[in-house]
Amino acid sequence: MKVAVALFAKAPVAGRVKTRLIPALGAEGACALYRAMVDDTLDSLAGTSCAVEIWFAGERWSRRGLPAFAQRGGDLGQRMRGAFAAMLRRSDAALIVGADVPTLPRRCLRAALAHLERGDAVLGPAADGGYYLIGSREVPRFEAVRWSTSHALADTRRTVNARLLEPWYDVDRPEDLRLLRAHLELWPRAAPHTARALGLWREAAPNRAAVPLPRACRRRHS
Repeated sequence: MKVAVALFAKAPVAGRVKTRLIPALGAEGACALYRAMVDDTLDSLAGTSCAVEIWFAGERWSRRGLPAFAQRGGDLGQRMRGAFAAMLRRSDAALIVGADVPTLPRRCLRAALAHLERGDAVLGPAADGGYYLIGSREVPRFEAVRWSTSHALADTRRTVNARLLEPWYDVDRPEDLRLLRAHLELWPRAAPHTARALGLWREAAPNRAAVPLPRACRRRHS
């Protein structure tokens, strides 16, 4: 089965990305962190052996020479529908992943691909009530989704019948940044580029098994 994988991202321009983290990191620091998170997410996607694309919002941008396409439409749902429609014209299934889940385990991506292989749509719940991933063999239908709120996942599930992956956390808010720091202090290899951006990388860090997800983001989604 041919699966197209899209990373939804913005051009890393200081003052325009991760704006809620600017009070903690400054505009340049938030931008550097975002760029590092993109690189860690791309490293994880590279391990899927799928064709990876970047779908950018705002000014044209790509990374690592990957194919780049503009997101078109008003809200996030319209932009994702447009990306799904384009990818499904040349693939059997499509997967969209956000650019702010640098510590996402590759097992989540493998599980998503397994669900798509069986013909199921799939959603990756985020700890804040949204979702970090969506995959389908058809263009999803979004109705009255309250994007960028804690209701986004529940609203989406009203019209998208999907299997749920294990929950994980994305990095948007100051509290997410604290969780990310705590995670990478324990296990910097979970996101090496991000750990370096936060000054947490240790070259001698042991290559150990993954540290369990901190309790703050172990939230049950049903």
